[in-house]
Amino acid sequence: MVVAVGVLLIAAVVGGTLLKQSGEPVRSVAALCAQLDQAKNLDNALTSLDPTTLAPQVRALKAAAPVAPKEIETQVSTLSEFVGSLLQEVDAAAPADRRKVLADSLARREAEIDGITAAGQAVQDWAAQNCNLDLGDSSSSVTP
Repeated sequence: MVVAVGVLLIAAVVGGTLLKQSGEPVRSVAALCAQLDQAKNLDNALTSLDPTTLAPQVRALKAAAPVAPKEIETQVSTLSEFVGSLLQEVDAAAPADRRKVLADSLARREAEIDGITAAGQAVQDWAAQNCNLDLGDSSSSVTP
């Protein structure tokens, strides 16, 4: 009996190690908090359309989706896909046209805005509760 339990424990450890080494991201609160911290000024970057600040924050948001815990995974993915598609359109535009392209793209997606807003609010609330991050403005943490 002890040998069987030992074999099961070894199999579980080896299996867990293989899963981690397979390149699959590990979903965790800490991993998501780290990515959301990198994307915390995304609203400001979208407003300014500054590629030097916007691109790294969008990359962090995209990296957040695969590490998000199950309870917030859908909202993070929804937000990431939406922002990523906006950035693709804006990046394809000439610098002088970027604001117009962003406005036009948002207007075309008007039907999605309520869902995106709800997803964004859920991510903000989750980040405040689990990471002590305020994603609603440029500050780095929530004041207790």
